[in-house]
Amino acid sequence: MSDVETLRQPGPPAANAVLNAPEAAFKRGLPDVPAHLFARERNLALAPGRPSGLIALDLSAELGLAGPATTPAMLARYVLVRAGEHVAHEFSATGEVHYVIRGQGETESHDVRIVWKAGDVFVLPGAANTCHRASSDSILLCVTDEPLLAMLCVPAPDAAANRAVKPAHFSAASIDAQLDLIHRRTGPQKSAGKAVNFFTSASARVVSLLPAMSAGMNTLEPGGNQRPHRHNAAALTLGIQVEGVHSMVGGQRFDWIAAGVMVTPPLAVHSHHNRGPAMMKSLVLQDGGLYYNLRCPGFSWED
Repeated sequence: MSDVETLRQPGPPAANAVLNAPEAAFKRGLPDVPAHLFARERNLALAPGRPSGLIALDLSAELGLAGPATTPAMLARYVLVRAGEHVAHEFSATGEVHYVIRGQGETESHDVRIVWKAGDVFVLPGAANTCHRASSDSILLCVTDEPLLAMLCVPAPDAAANRAVKPAHFSAASIDAQLDLIHRRTGPQKSAGKAVNFFTSASARVVSLLPAMSAGMNTLEPGGNQRPHRHNAAALTLGIQVEGVHSMVGGQRFDWIAAGVMVTPPLAVHSHHNRGPAMMKSLVLQDGGLYYNLRCPGFSWED
């Protein structure tokens, strides 16, 4: 850290003690989280000849982290499963949040079995062998909190004893029905999106899906603009219905692509705009559960 004076005391055990005097308050020399759209990884997942397997959305080099990470607290992966095949994994995470981009199949993890199809969302405790089987070519997005646990140097809770994350399955039909109710109840709206949040009985107090990760399905009507805003949480946005949709993130324009994931950095001013003929739809995951629980979401409109 070039902007601090580091003083080491000689001799054990004091050799592990480090003092520093920062010249700028709260500056730690950490790399910024970059605004990013994972177009290359999305294209790999959609490639016709790509075999079954995992594709990490990894920005660890940009973040200065030793292990894979999409943001300092979240790691996203595409899970590609060809028809009649399976993909198994075991992640050191509090939980796993899955969205089915395309296809249909089933997932078994610990003593849970979930039958899924395109548009479904499901969550499972981490630290268990998870096996996805597909009856048609399928792509899922899986997001975990592995980087957060790695930073804290704590093991993932055992799946059988995990009281913080309960298995849950949100069908595409139930999600769409809830969104339809919101739109019919509130009427036309052109200034902001309308969303539903996912949570379980284990995380209802902070309306979060994992203890440190929130998730929601967001929409925006044709011609609509979501007001510029910012928040402390980093966000991952999966484009689902994307025609004519773009975002402005820190002054940079990102045109949405179907099944593409966009990173919105913490505290970055951002807005979403729908110039297409149909409703915008996206899955948004944030490390917001942590900030909600600490009472410091840091949300503000910036227009």
